[in-house]
Amino acid sequence: MGETQKDHNEKTTSSETDTSDSSFSTSMKCILVDIRGIESNNGKDENIIPAIKIVKAGHPQYVTTSLRTNSLKEKRHPTLRSLPWLEEAASSALQRLHACLCPKVQAEFYKLGLPSPGYVLLYGPPACGKTKLALAIAKELEMNPSLLCHKVIVKCGELVGEQAQAIRVAIQEAVVEALQCAPSLIILDDLDMAIPPNRNSEGGGPATSSLVLAEYLSDLLDTFRLIRRHQYDRFVAFLALAKEVSGLPPSLCSSGRFDLQIALSAPATRQRAAILAQELEHRGLICEDDIVSEIASKCDGYDTADLEVLVDRAVHAAAPRLLVSHIGGKIETSDGTRRQDSQKQKFGLLKEDFEQALDGFLPVSMRDIAKPSSKSGPLTWKDIGGLNDTCQTLKEMLELPVKYSKIFQKAPLRLRTGVLLYGPPGCGKTHVVGIAAAACSLRLVSVKGPEILNKYIGASEQGVRDLFAKASAAAPCILFFDEFDAIAPKRGHDNTGVTDRVVNQLLTELDGVEALNGVFVFAATSRPDLLDAALLRPGRLDRLLLCDFPSASERLEILEVLSRKLPLADDVNLDLVASLTENFSGADLQAVLSDAQLEAVHNFLSHETIKDASISESPNRPIITMEALKSVLLRARPSVSDHERRRLYSIYDSFISSRSSISEKVRDAKGKRATLA
Repeated sequence: MGETQKDHNEKTTSSETDTSDSSFSTSMKCILVDIRGIESNNGKDENIIPAIKIVKAGHPQYVTTSLRTNSLKEKRHPTLRSLPWLEEAASSALQRLHACLCPKVQAEFYKLGLPSPGYVLLYGPPACGKTKLALAIAKELEMNPSLLCHKVIVKCGELVGEQAQAIRVAIQEAVVEALQCAPSLIILDDLDMAIPPNRNSEGGGPATSSLVLAEYLSDLLDTFRLIRRHQYDRFVAFLALAKEVSGLPPSLCSSGRFDLQIALSAPATRQRAAILAQELEHRGLICEDDIVSEIASKCDGYDTADLEVLVDRAVHAAAPRLLVSHIGGKIETSDGTRRQDSQKQKFGLLKEDFEQALDGFLPVSMRDIAKPSSKSGPLTWKDIGGLNDTCQTLKEMLELPVKYSKIFQKAPLRLRTGVLLYGPPGCGKTHVVGIAAAACSLRLVSVKGPEILNKYIGASEQGVRDLFAKASAAAPCILFFDEFDAIAPKRGHDNTGVTDRVVNQLLTELDGVEALNGVFVFAATSRPDLLDAALLRPGRLDRLLLCDFPSASERLEILEVLSRKLPLADDVNLDLVASLTENFSGADLQAVLSDAQLEAVHNFLSHETIKDASISESPNRPIITMEALKSVLLRARPSVSDHERRRLYSIYDSFISSRSSISEKVRDAKGKRATLA
């Protein structure tokens, strides 16, 4: 008996040893290659007879690797019921996949002469629920008595950096398992990481491994689609997951392949409330519906993973209270009442628990989009000196839609959300955007123009798309392009064509079919004459605000704002300083105060009698005197010379007059009838 067991173990070991990557490759050639070489007499697909047959090779050997769904250990198996906020996307995907896997549906397609449908691609930002939805869809197909579909998961993210042959073998292994357990669903998780688009540099280059893999996978998709067309009973469907459609080679997204592309966007307020309720239910917690809805409204830009972490943080915040209540034999519920403990009763979370959890917590996608603030506290409109007309326009634009939201919701017109700030350098264009975002409690997505440009074909346009997607996920927010003339010059003047494509992409995003709800697009430049005129037309960056050199009264306001936290002597006369700094910009005035503070430190060190080791502990501190300010003013010069200032004013006058003349020509052209005379 022991000898028989030993022989059995040796046979098992031998069979496992023989099961290698090459055997899987050979299996695939036997199954698939026979189809591709067949040609009919008249060249039509309808008359192709697939030369496929199943060869009995003994009992199937299931391979256990880290890429298999059998080895994927999930703490929770998501179902469609647990993902109510993805119901619409799940319904569309299930309808298509059911058509791909059901023999009766395929028979009807064949009788009617209709082409067999393609496969499904789920795309969206990280942690939006793509993998959960894919597993829930697979579970639904598995529980369907007419299908009993088997699922196979290929975790493409773990194949990044591997050779093309290794990735190909992994896909072949998945296909072999899917055929043995057909009908099957193959889930290609993070497909864009293993097979990215083939982006060569501007000069071009040879075909890469990405292109080879894309062709191989395209052949697989076409082959299984052909199998379904000829009523072969071993149906296999594919479900791919990616961050964006543009992250995959275009050949994979063509008709008959991954042609059903379903976007999973960031959850809205109602969807976030459903996610929070689901997470609370899973953890055995309770909370009032009003509290859940209120917390969900404060979680703009949060994805599924962020909301899970938020619930965990709320539980940790409530842990001391819940533990004390539990030890005492009673449980405090969300309405503040206390009742006897029992196995069926649940812990309750309060509003204070969620508020404590929100304090200091930023979602992953917004770690670099924190709301602007200063060390002295939150910024307000009072932190801007001068620029009164500009600030008033921005207040009306940013605050009124929030303050009177119901009135604006009833208005059918699209709000003007684009602003171009132009003016000489150092006059506060960038500063006023940061203050406006902080004063209106908006997030700020800021980028300098040259940061977008990339030497690879399509990468610059992708950067623009990513910025607008990031801003939409972070709404309400301001998307700010600094040094805008670097990325949006007039088209036709770039030899490489990079900036031309960037301008086209900007126009596409600004005129998108889906409105940028809650996203205000700001741009700043000192040379508006260099910008492409199409970007400044109505509906785009149509509000032009000049940030000019400050007048004497505005310079006084700027000095008062900048010196608010500085130690000034009683003899300091800011009015006199403002009168002596004609043609100084806001940045120049800040430099004057910084130099005066440094002068005060030098004077303090020269007159201080305390030993060097204890100077830092002295109760005295350096004070800025009028004498120090006058000394600095004698050396200070405006950063923009008179010649440069006159040139900029000439450019701005020509820019405004050209726009006025264009408007007049348009008005004059209205009503005139064109003739052939």
